Amino acid sequence: MDTSGARWFTRIRWLPRALVALSCVAAIGAVPTPAGAMQQDASQEATYLSLSATPALVDYGGSTTLAGQLSTASDPVAGVTLDLASSTDGTNWSEPTEVATDTAGQFAAQVTPDVAHSRTLYRVTFAGSAALAPAEAQIAVDSRPDLSAPLVPSSVGCKSSFGVSGLLRPKQTAGQALVSLACYRRENGLWVLRQTVNASVTDQTDASRYAASLSLPSAGTWRLRAVSAKGTPTETWSPWSRKVVVTAGLDAPIWNRDGVTTVPERMASRLDARQLIVVTGPALGSRDGTLRLYDYRNGDWVRKLDVRARFGSRGLIDGLLRHADSFTTPTGIWRLPGFVFGTHTKPPVGVRMAYRQITQYSWWSSEPGATYNTWVETARIIDGEHLADYPVQYEFAFSSGYNARPNPSVYGRGAGIFVHVFGRAYTAGCVSVSRPDMILLVRSLDPAKRPACAIGTTRSGTRTCIFAY
Repeated sequence: MDTSGARWFTRIRWLPRALVALSCVAAIGAVPTPAGAMQQDASQEATYLSLSATPALVDYGGSTTLAGQLSTASDPVAGVTLDLASSTDGTNWSEPTEVATDTAGQFAAQVTPDVAHSRTLYRVTFAGSAALAPAEAQIAVDSRPDLSAPLVPSSVGCKSSFGVSGLLRPKQTAGQALVSLACYRRENGLWVLRQTVNASVTDQTDASRYAASLSLPSAGTWRLRAVSAKGTPTETWSPWSRKVVVTAGLDAPIWNRDGVTTVPERMASRLDARQLIVVTGPALGSRDGTLRLYDYRNGDWVRKLDVRARFGSRGLIDGLLRHADSFTTPTGIWRLPGFVFGTHTKPPVGVRMAYRQITQYSWWSSEPGATYNTWVETARIIDGEHLADYPVQYEFAFSSGYNARPNPSVYGRGAGIFVHVFGRAYTAGCVSVSRPDMILLVRSLDPAKRPACAIGTTRSGTRTCIFAY
C-alpha cells in the first residue's frame, strides 16, 4: 500500500446516537484535548475534543469504531464538521474525511486500518470558527496479525524430528518477526505446556511463512499453537494444530539400514506412510520434473518407479499459497484419499486400491460445503470438473490428496489436483505421466502401506524443497 495513506478510510459510516453513546462509554483512552496545542485567538472560546477507539486492538483485517465529543467548558458543540485522517508514521497523513457532530456534540465513524501495518494513528481536527477555538485529538489503533494453525503430522516417533509450518499475515520483513511454537501434551484431561520452540520467518508473495524443525520428548497426544510477538500489545495466538500422536519408540521404521540415502530418508515428515509418491521439479515455476515411487521394506526405502512428469502450465507453487484456477501445481505432502478411478469398467489387473468407474454422472466438485473437492455422482450440472470430458487423461487417475480428505481442506485453494495420464500439453495443476507409467503406478499402490504423495523442489534449503515436507 502507498505509505502516504491516501486510501486508509475504506469504510466510514454514521452510527445511530444510541450506538455512539454506547461506544463512548465503552471506549478506551477517551481523553479530551483542549485547544492549547493549537493557535487560539483571545476572542475565541476554548474547545475540548476527545477521541476513542472501540476496540483499540483489532484483528487482522478488522474494523474499529472511532468516537468522541466536541465541547466547550460548559456546552456541547453541535452540527460542526470535523476532519478525520490517518497515518502509519505520524508524519504522512491521509486526505481527511469529514464527520459531523450531533446535537450532543458527539461523532462516530467506523474505519478499517490498513492490514499492512501493525499500528495506525487517527487524528480528528476541529478547524475552529470566529467564536470557537480549534482543537485536535489523536489515538493509536493496533492491528493484531493473523497466524494460521501449525501444519503437523498426525503421528511421529518419540524424539524424532519433523517439520512444522504455517502462514503469518501481513507479510513481515524476514528476520524481524518473532514466532514461537508452544507444544502442549494431554495430561489428566488438561493440555499442559511442555516446551516452546522458536520458528524462522521467511517472506512469501503476500504473506510470511513460519517454520521450524522440532521433536517431542515423550509419548502421548500433543497439540501445537503458534504465537507471534509474545508479551507485546499485539500478541497473537494461532488456532490449535491437529493432534499429534507420539509413539513410544523412535520414528518407526528405523531408516537407512543399508547406508544408502534416499529422498524419503531425508524428508522432515512422511505422514507415517510406508509408501511414498515423490514428485520433484528443479524450482518453483518448473513445469517438468520427475515422479518416483518408494516402498518401505525391512528398514529401508526402495525405489520402485522413476519416470518423467509434467505439471501445471504455470509450474510449481507453494501449496500454502495456491488458489483455485491458477494453473499451478502445489507443493506439500498429503495422504492419498484411498481409491483410483478411470474410464474402464474394471481397473488394470493387479490394482489393489479401491476403484471407481467414471460415468456421465461423475463430477469432481468445486462447490462449497461437504462435497468440496470430492467425487460426486449427480445428474445435474454442478460447479466442478465433469470427469467424462477427459477420457484420455482420466483413463487412469487418482487424487494427490492436496486440499482433500483425509487431509485438511480449505475452500478456494483448489480442487481436483490429480495424478493422471499425459494429455496433449501441460495440466491445469495436476501431475501427469505417460500411460504405461500410470498403469505401473496404480498397480503398485498398496492401501495397506498407507500411501502418501509429496511434491516439492530439489533446491536445497528452500521452504518448498522436498526435504522440508
